[in-house]
Amino acid sequence: MAKSNDTDLKDILDDIACGKIQLPEFQRSWTWDDNRIRGIVASVSLGYPMGAIMALEYGNPDIVIKYRPIEGSTPPISKNASAFSYKPEKKCWESSLPPDFLILDGQQRLTSIFQAMYSQNFVSTKTETGKEINRFYYLSIEKCLDPNEDRLDAILSIPSDRKIKENFDRNVILDLSDRSKEFEYKQFPLNIIYGKDLMSWIMGYWSFYKNDDAAIEQFNKFKEEVLDVITSYKLPVITLEKKTPREAGCKVFENVNTGGVPLTVFELVTASFATQDFDLREDWKTCKSMIRGDRESLRTDVFDGIDETIFLTTVALYTSYQDKKSGKSGSVSCKKRDVLALKFESYQQYKNDVLCGFKLARKFLLQYQCVFR
Repeated sequence: MAKSNDTDLKDILDDIACGKIQLPEFQRSWTWDDNRIRGIVASVSLGYPMGAIMALEYGNPDIVIKYRPIEGSTPPISKNASAFSYKPEKKCWESSLPPDFLILDGQQRLTSIFQAMYSQNFVSTKTETGKEINRFYYLSIEKCLDPNEDRLDAILSIPSDRKIKENFDRNVILDLSDRSKEFEYKQFPLNIIYGKDLMSWIMGYWSFYKNDDAAIEQFNKFKEEVLDVITSYKLPVITLEKKTPREAGCKVFENVNTGGVPLTVFELVTASFATQDFDLREDWKTCKSMIRGDRESLRTDVFDGIDETIFLTTVALYTSYQDKKSGKSGSVSCKKRDVLALKFESYQQYKNDVLCGFKLARKFLLQYQCVFR
């Protein structure tokens, strides 16, 4: 049901670029800031392990969920640009081709590495204080080879114009805006390391320092101790096979942790319903207003504790009740697996009945039991 393989990081990044690896819709957005990006780059450059990636082989008809490309992998970066289309109403890119794998755990790490070390665009990130910035990342050749330097300090975060300035941008203290300046200041651009420009950059560097044997020897050492470590880096990938049973797959989804916050049942069902071009989150906003009686003449907080998961659980309970009445099932239940198995058609069929039930319950409490708070 699950297998684990050490996989070349380059192969993973190539598959992200062509859409073979994508994200399930329920994954939260990429959030890493500039320092965390530099930190993961430093770890890769030193060959340090960063933990396993967990993926699901896509295509199980019992586990149907919406997917989306990894941020930064869409045109013009993608090697399969025709597979992506921009949806202006959603302000996002979507893929017309299904992925081979979905990333369940490792999105933040892979997105950071892809954008900093593979994409040709600058990385749109933020500082620790939340200020939005655009950055390219460089390796300082000299600092990488200095045993007294922390590797993190050897990872340079450069503004999108490739110039570091001071005195309110009046003075340029480091200009890497063209190849010759990168050679002069011995700064290696990270986003060419897996691309076709790597060898031409190396040849250009050798040519720039053709009469400086010490500089050539220094770069060769840098290539061996740093660049070769990065290009040969492998990641352990745990893959859930396509034949993974629905309940097992749902349990994994439930336990996946993104940024320290476990996914909820509601988010998982939202991902499932998204395949029907239905936004459960938006629908819940309308349902919540009706449940709480926002437009009623008497508005109290008596039902404010009804959240999206409770509502979805109620619909699952009512669905199982109707299924038992019609002979489709033998029990009435609303366990987590019942909610995860809730079909879109059942939700649409029974949602309004459940909303009417909440309205009756609210009226019973307010008018007949005098329960107001």
